[in-house]
Amino acid sequence: MRNTKDNISIINSTSKIEGILYFKGHVIIEGAIEGTILAETVFTEAESRVNANIKAASLTIAGFFEGDIEVTDTLTLLKTADVKSQIRCCKLIIDEGGYLNGSVKFISSESINNSPPLLEH
Repeated sequence: MRNTKDNISIINSTSKIEGILYFKGHVIIEGAIEGTILAETVFTEAESRVNANIKAASLTIAGFFEGDIEVTDTLTLLKTADVKSQIRCCKLIIDEGGYLNGSVKFISSESINNSPPLLEH
């Protein structure tokens, strides 16, 4: 039986997707997404454009991101990140050169343990 952490989804650079998106395992976003993303682990590439609200266990942003973010573990903004967001996370890492315009509220692991499961549907 495969572990869901072994699942990898890729939204390639020529794709533009709109809607409510659910991912288990890892998702790599190279293209554009608008809507809502519920996921476990998300990585956005430098050329990506994401206009979405997102709830994920971990999120690494290298491209453009606008929308609300809730990350139950670590949010990482790489040096090419351009983020406009209201953020709730446990841990935040911003590489030198990464851009953040918005607010950050740090949440405890206790509040996460009392919240509903990440992927409900």
